[in-house]
Amino acid sequence: MKLLPAEFTLLLKNGSSRRNLHLLSKFLLLLAGMVALYSVLFHVLMSWEGQTGHSWLSGVYWALMTMSTLGYGDITFHSDLGRIYSVVVLISGVVFLLILLPFTFIEFFYAPWLEAQRQSRVPRRVPGNTAGHVVLTNYGPVTMALIDRLKTFKWRYYLLEPDLARALELVDQDVSVMVGERDDVRTYQRLCVHNAALVVATQNPGQPRLSRTTTVSQPRGESDSGLLNWPPRP
Repeated sequence: MKLLPAEFTLLLKNGSSRRNLHLLSKFLLLLAGMVALYSVLFHVLMSWEGQTGHSWLSGVYWALMTMSTLGYGDITFHSDLGRIYSVVVLISGVVFLLILLPFTFIEFFYAPWLEAQRQSRVPRRVPGNTAGHVVLTNYGPVTMALIDRLKTFKWRYYLLEPDLARALELVDQDVSVMVGERDDVRTYQRLCVHNAALVVATQNPGQPRLSRTTTVSQPRGESDSGLLNWPPRP
């Protein structure tokens, strides 16, 4: 339940999801208009048949029961015209309530919500008071060994990963990940890099270099393999 606000925030931030919700709301308004119209026509036909005393709520009740194919039979027409009208309402209810509504709900709300729920598993910023953590810019053999050491010493760390699908895979592997572009300064601001204890900038073979320079505090002449002995024992 704690993830629900984040999920809905992601859902509303996405332009496509907002358009989908707008279309879903239009469809629901169309259904409400159909129920209102059917209720009005119900009263017109009932008055024409001489059946009076039905409230407006009864008209809405009859329209919904007929459209949903429940049809309890407690309110019925006596004329052929009324029966034809009932069939028209029933067919439109099958099309709109039993076919289009579930499809529209899944396509325009449920599927985007599931995607937002999936994306909310990976943060896009760390808490503002984060300090003393380790920032890892790439996932590779050196980083994997360093993460094991950090977990041993219970040292907080964040691995920067630009690809959401890959980030979700790493989360499933119990890796602390944050989604963000490696060459975007704002990404490192969201990582609170100014409060970090260490920034480890490794690079896999064939990977393009970053367009911005990241400064890592490391003694001169120390190789990446020396990080395997970090953090120092107290």
